[in-house]
Amino acid sequence: MLKKTLILFFSISISSEAIIIDGELNEPEWENAFKVNEFYETSPYSLNKTVNETVAYIFSNEDGIYVGFINYQDESTMLSNKTMRDEMSSLSEKNSINIDFDGDRTKAYIIAVALGDSLFDAIKIQSGDFKTDWDGDWIAKTKKFKDFWSSEIFLPWDVVLMNQSNSQKRKINYSLLRYIAKDQSWSSSSGTMATRANYFQELDSLELNNYTKSKLNFFPYFAFNKNSPTNFQESNIGAEIFYSSGKGSQLNLTVNPDFGQAESDEVIVNFSAQETFYKEKRAFFTENQSLFDISNYDRYSIINTRRIGSAPTYRCESVQNQNACEENKKNYTDIDYSLRYTQRSDKNNFGIFLAKEADENYSKGRDFIALRGKTKINTKTLGYMITNVQNNIAETESTVNVFDYINVKSNKLTTYADFLTTKKDGDLGKGGRVQFTYKPTDLTRTSGSILYFDKKVKLNDFGYLKRNDWFHFGIGHNITKNGFPEKSSLEQVDIQYDFNYDSDTKGNSNPLDFVYKNQTQFKDTSSFNYDFRFKSSGKNTTITRKDPIYPFVKIKNRVSITTDFEAKNYKYWTYDWRMSFDKSSNYETWDSKGYRKRFFKIAGSLFPSESIKIRTEFRIKKEKEWLNWIDSNHLATYDLNQRIVSLNLNWFKGVKHEIRLKSQFVALEAKRPKSLFTDVNGVLFDSSKKVNPFSSGINSFQIRYKYEIAPLSNIYIVYTRGGEVYEEDDERSFSDIFSDPWKNPDNEIFSLKIRLKF
Repeated sequence: MLKKTLILFFSISISSEAIIIDGELNEPEWENAFKVNEFYETSPYSLNKTVNETVAYIFSNEDGIYVGFINYQDESTMLSNKTMRDEMSSLSEKNSINIDFDGDRTKAYIIAVALGDSLFDAIKIQSGDFKTDWDGDWIAKTKKFKDFWSSEIFLPWDVVLMNQSNSQKRKINYSLLRYIAKDQSWSSSSGTMATRANYFQELDSLELNNYTKSKLNFFPYFAFNKNSPTNFQESNIGAEIFYSSGKGSQLNLTVNPDFGQAESDEVIVNFSAQETFYKEKRAFFTENQSLFDISNYDRYSIINTRRIGSAPTYRCESVQNQNACEENKKNYTDIDYSLRYTQRSDKNNFGIFLAKEADENYSKGRDFIALRGKTKINTKTLGYMITNVQNNIAETESTVNVFDYINVKSNKLTTYADFLTTKKDGDLGKGGRVQFTYKPTDLTRTSGSILYFDKKVKLNDFGYLKRNDWFHFGIGHNITKNGFPEKSSLEQVDIQYDFNYDSDTKGNSNPLDFVYKNQTQFKDTSSFNYDFRFKSSGKNTTITRKDPIYPFVKIKNRVSITTDFEAKNYKYWTYDWRMSFDKSSNYETWDSKGYRKRFFKIAGSLFPSESIKIRTEFRIKKEKEWLNWIDSNHLATYDLNQRIVSLNLNWFKGVKHEIRLKSQFVALEAKRPKSLFTDVNGVLFDSSKKVNPFSSGINSFQIRYKYEIAPLSNIYIVYTRGGEVYEEDDERSFSDIFSDPWKNPDNEIFSLKIRLKF
């Protein structure tokens, strides 16, 4: 009975009244669909035109939008290696539709399917990068034939929140794309891709029959976790509810959610003053979240949902049983509920986002709220958002107000601006950015930005800010060269010049940064990159952690050269490598011989079959006179030696079974320390304080089995093991540094998670 129920459930998910999504375009509806057969090569960007090598179709009915492709190609050249969802591998043929459902050129959804049925989806907004966090409720299938392969994509009307009107027609903006794996080339019906600066302005337009459809999805889950080293064990049951009215509004609610990750983060060793930013991987926070996205690369984000459910705030020194408080500390917080409501109309968008953390032993959960509004007036988009966080244990409140602005003045020029204020602990902070992108020709682009955040700006209760007390000015120019002679081995050359000036708000100038980058693509699909960077002497205004007496350290100029090579894909394998060399002047005020860094990486991938991919990397970094902060104005230099080994494996059996192994092992030695101090002028001198050498070993290992019951309904079985060992003044070998965290893990977790969609 269960088997029959699952078969029925799956059949409902992949079919409609008119079309069966099986990769074959044999239904009569395709004969009358809108047809596109002219495509232009957009990567490399030659705009070479092809006719009838790719034929695509689009039509809609009361169920949704259908997209079909017929790709003419000899069967012997077709590659169909399977990948994880959202992994844009070069080892398989692909079809894609980029679609702006509302036709307002502010947001597009990137939908792609690879031969072999691996899926990719992402969101592109005017003011930000790709967001691959989103996993939409859409389906696609492909099929291989002798002289061509075909694909079918089905996008239900409720796949995303759309503007709704009483009109019988809906205007969409779109681009249809095809990827040819053996050439590693993309061709597009509109002659543009989402990586290009004028992408939204170049999309084609099309009117489709329009329908209104409501949707109610219910996602119950069960999760079990056991951590052997700590003897911690828990079971959770909860649910997520997604409701779309079909009239422009959507409600997402989760109660007692399981926000444990089914995929581990990358291991990043960070000794700097800046916090590491990690991407969101939890399903609830990636659905319909783009309205609340106000960010600028890795510099800042007004909302960073990784804050919700992060480590609680403790005040063990103020409780009666301080030892018990220390022993019960957790690195995450349970969540009672989270809610998100959004409403779209013709030109306006509104949203509210709430989350409430649970109270923990010796701590209280925080309360999060965000209100967001946005409107479009001709070529301009204006928005406002307010966020508030109540920390109930620290008895603090943090509020952020931000106004954002985008003006698409023409196909060549777009300007951006964000202006914000923050308030916490009585401190009022101000900041923002202005930015422009100017594209005078198809092969050139100039962009520039100014950022300012005063020292009282506090974003990190709900958002993320790389640094406050910061002024930044940057300008860059890009040139693309192509059209090389037929006998030339060159396919495309991209040249980039960047200049960056940074300082604190008192005018203490960081080193000026000049960068030249040369990226060369060859006709055999291999590539070689060359980067040259010069940093002038200047003041490091973050290393002493904003010490009021010693706010900066004067550092010497530095030259850096990096080379990077990626080989073509051979039949069963490929490889890539990177080398970089840094050199700095010596200091006259202490026994310095000058900073030196050497970095080497060699990596290789094996794909013995379409269902298996293995990748391994080995990295070595060696630094002389690596400068590290100890406390106050006390610093030290070390001879640093770091090695990183990683091994990843993906294995697929059909479209249902997936095994992923992801591991990374880090060993770091910091030897021959030299103790230093800085005076009030930022000059470094010898110090008599003792500094010990140290070593650190970190490892992260995860093996995950995923079974797909139906689209967005999965079973996960996960084993995770990891730890970190730090020792001072020891003589461990690298093999010991690698192995100690494995032998004595901080975490050894077995997890089971079942998530269903109804």
